Amino acid sequence: MWIEPPDPVTTPGGTVVVKCSTDCDQPLLIGLETQLDKTPEDNGTRWRAFRLRNITQDSLLLCFVNCKDKGQMLHSTNVTVIQPPEPVKLELPPQWILVGQNFTLRCQVWGGKPRQNLTLALLRGSQELSRQKAPEQDPRKAAEITFTATARIEDHGVNFSCRAELDLQPQGLGLYQKSSAPVELHTFGLGTPHLTSPKLLEVGKEENVSCEIDELFPVENAQIHLSLGGRSLSSSVTRSQDMLRATAIATIQEGDREGQWELTCNVTLGNQNREVQGNLTIYSFPLPKLVISESNVSEGTLVNVTCEARTGAKVYLNGTPKSPGKAAQLSLKAAEEHDGSWITCQAVLEVLGEQLWRNRSLKLLVQYGPRLKEADCPGTWAWPEGTQQIPRCRASGNPTPSVACVRDYDHMSLPLGVPLKVSRSHAGPYRCTATSRRGQAAKYVTVTIAEPPRDSVPIIMGVLLTVGLAIMAGTIAALCLRQRKRRGSYEPQMLPLRDRQAD
Repeated sequence: MWIEPPDPVTTPGGTVVVKCSTDCDQPLLIGLETQLDKTPEDNGTRWRAFRLRNITQDSLLLCFVNCKDKGQMLHSTNVTVIQPPEPVKLELPPQWILVGQNFTLRCQVWGGKPRQNLTLALLRGSQELSRQKAPEQDPRKAAEITFTATARIEDHGVNFSCRAELDLQPQGLGLYQKSSAPVELHTFGLGTPHLTSPKLLEVGKEENVSCEIDELFPVENAQIHLSLGGRSLSSSVTRSQDMLRATAIATIQEGDREGQWELTCNVTLGNQNREVQGNLTIYSFPLPKLVISESNVSEGTLVNVTCEARTGAKVYLNGTPKSPGKAAQLSLKAAEEHDGSWITCQAVLEVLGEQLWRNRSLKLLVQYGPRLKEADCPGTWAWPEGTQQIPRCRASGNPTPSVACVRDYDHMSLPLGVPLKVSRSHAGPYRCTATSRRGQAAKYVTVTIAEPPRDSVPIIMGVLLTVGLAIMAGTIAALCLRQRKRRGSYEPQMLPLRDRQAD
């Protein structure tokens, strides 16, 4: 006994024709037992067909035959009312997925009867990743399949979906499809941030700090933040391909504590976070205090100087060191050599093994009377007559003296610092006087005029001309001699001497 079709299916409220067949040679009766509305459709010697109408739910079908030789035979099957897949749901990890990390796609579908005809396909965009038959289980429960994939950069922002297919085309009922709502996948690449900053930061000063992270994807979705001691720093952010950089100016105001402050860089991408910390040592090191009793004094005045620095710093006064924490002092009697000199107070502080220096200097001015020194105003000036000379006679002194050189017997003065064409009239002794409000100084200088050297150019030209003529005459004679040798033998000829008296 058998039934055709063996597993009949129909749409809700539909109609199915089933055929009960047997191999009994002498069937007495062929029938169909069912709760469904049935009518005979057709028959033959060993078969009978029935039309089943208004099928709304799955029902049992029982075909039987009363065979003369074998007795009664039975065969049963179920008519299935199809249920298209509805709904379909795709689950992705709710968080961002690191590139290279595995993740699981889970697809669930309700309905989809008969299950043996149900297939589930997982899609990346329009690309099919996996196709699996739905497990044959209670159709009242959701059918579920999973697929493990590896996150790629290309997957970021791509829609994934699940499609359920109930294929009843062999039964003449068509293909029923239903897809889940697309789910966007977020992948990311996130390296380790790197901080760049100085070790030290002085109170009241500014230093650049930066944080950089590479191997970052997608860089446009990442955020970076810099903070110092819990205080947010105003950062300038740049993005380039897979790199993100933040730069900021760190500064500490007066009154903030010295010591180590924590510098933090925080990078966020989606729901992921990377953070790195570093230490920045804050210190205060003002310029040393330099005190001088008087910086503009008269020659011979006693000058007192004091140099002090912050606690823990070592001071140097004009290069002479003092123990840390102690002031340096200096006393001097102002003299000419001190005028215009610098008094320097230096302080050195060691922080984290690094020596920091601070300097403060004052210029000492010493007022003293005019000085006429030989190096600045020579006692003897020897000039060749007719040459250009610049008379120079300078005097030292504070304030700077004025200088004048005057000949005693006729009061003629030399134009100091101005080009002068020398003549014999400039010879003689001159009194040079330096004058300032601090007094006067004087000395005699003697100007001597030497005769100009003779012009040697005509003599040299005459010598050169004579030598040239001699060389020319010798050359001509040699040429004549060579010509005669070419014509024949050469014999010297004696010329007759004329009588001196005939002259």
